[in-house]
Amino acid sequence: MLEMLFSLFHESGEELYLVGGYVRDRLLGLKTRDYDFTTSARPEVTMDILGSGGFRVIPVGMEFGTVAAIIDTDSDPAEIQITTYRCKESYRKGSRHPAVVFGVNLEEDLVRRDFTVNAMAMDERGAVIDPLNGRKDLKDKVIRTPLNPEETFSEDPLRMLRAFRFACRLGFSIEKKTLEAIGKQHNCIVDISRERWKMEMDFLLTADDGEEVSRVLQMMRDTGILQDMIPQFTVMFMQDGMPQGKAHYGNVWEHTLDVLKNTEGSRTCLRWAALLHDIGKPPCRTVDEDGNTHYYGHEKIGSDYAAETADRFRFSRKERKCLSFLVANHMRPVLYSREWSDRAVRKLAIESGEYLDLLLDLARADIAAHTEPYASEGAGRMAELRERLQRLTPDTRRRVLPRDLGKVLMKIADDGSPSETGIILSNLEELVHQGILPKMASTQLYLDYIAEHPELKQKQYN
Repeated sequence: MLEMLFSLFHESGEELYLVGGYVRDRLLGLKTRDYDFTTSARPEVTMDILGSGGFRVIPVGMEFGTVAAIIDTDSDPAEIQITTYRCKESYRKGSRHPAVVFGVNLEEDLVRRDFTVNAMAMDERGAVIDPLNGRKDLKDKVIRTPLNPEETFSEDPLRMLRAFRFACRLGFSIEKKTLEAIGKQHNCIVDISRERWKMEMDFLLTADDGEEVSRVLQMMRDTGILQDMIPQFTVMFMQDGMPQGKAHYGNVWEHTLDVLKNTEGSRTCLRWAALLHDIGKPPCRTVDEDGNTHYYGHEKIGSDYAAETADRFRFSRKERKCLSFLVANHMRPVLYSREWSDRAVRKLAIESGEYLDLLLDLARADIAAHTEPYASEGAGRMAELRERLQRLTPDTRRRVLPRDLGKVLMKIADDGSPSETGIILSNLEELVHQGILPKMASTQLYLDYIAEHPELKQKQYN
């Protein structure tokens, strides 16, 4: 199918090259579905050429020179993007869309790209066009801009974030002048749309290797760009050198990086939660008369900060809810002890719902980042908690009471408040889990039971 594309453009008198991630990944021996092309054809001509070949055309960004289409590959259908040569592009403040100037040849297009490792092209024979020594930088594992880095970042400040993203996912260093330019221009990142922030940070945080994520986040902190995006970190970094106590290595930031190293990258919300789980600690720090450090209530403040961060990065409502819950509740499994009642274990499962597995994994990573013997003891408690959860809560995510029972109770509650209804429902659910009451029986059965047991209105009744 790729051969057919090249033929169509050449027969129309136009140039066509594979560029960017496809070339980079092929040279690195990585699998890729990043089919990006550049062409001498203007977008309306590209549409005509694709249409003549029977391709389904998607005009995703005609005004920016980009046309998409669906092609068949060796595995599944894939989307390709074909963009007209550009010699310049820039982003208006807060915009997701570039202002572009079309170019007339391949070299102009390659030199205005973000990094040399992305500034290579490949023709239909597989020959690599590399005027900016991208292959050498791939071999040396370094991220470098084709032009003066300050000029490159001025055109599009998001490229500063992309430098960190590629350094993280490829395990590369960032060339000295390029990194220094980020340090000089880091505050320009605030001019970029928040949706573009999130896209790059999601890519960075979900890299497979947690060690690389932590390494690159430290680089971001050193340049100042991390604080530009998440201002609450500024206060955290002011507490460098302040110990957290005998259960922790180093300060709050060092602990945060250790937790990130211990988490899996496949789940975006988990990595964001690991980054922000202790962001509420700095304003809560106290030292008692015996010299012990405490952070009472840091989960609540941290959850508020996490919600602010989610809003700043334009998280979806679902993503925001997940992040806030994990940060607000990350200490619950950490503080588990075998003295917990069965009801307390079930309560954790019920209140965590779909987030339970993420919460347990965050707690495991948090505990593993402690000193000994706290890490080993905590790992043992976590194993015990998981066993009890598996044994006691096989059906906690399924409804066990009639849907209309809560509405009926609201109408007959003594004080007419949702709190009394919630207490009664919680106690009824516990009795169902204990096998004392049946699941999903008639509403009247539960009302009769409540009438005979007024103590159900007491919180934590067993």
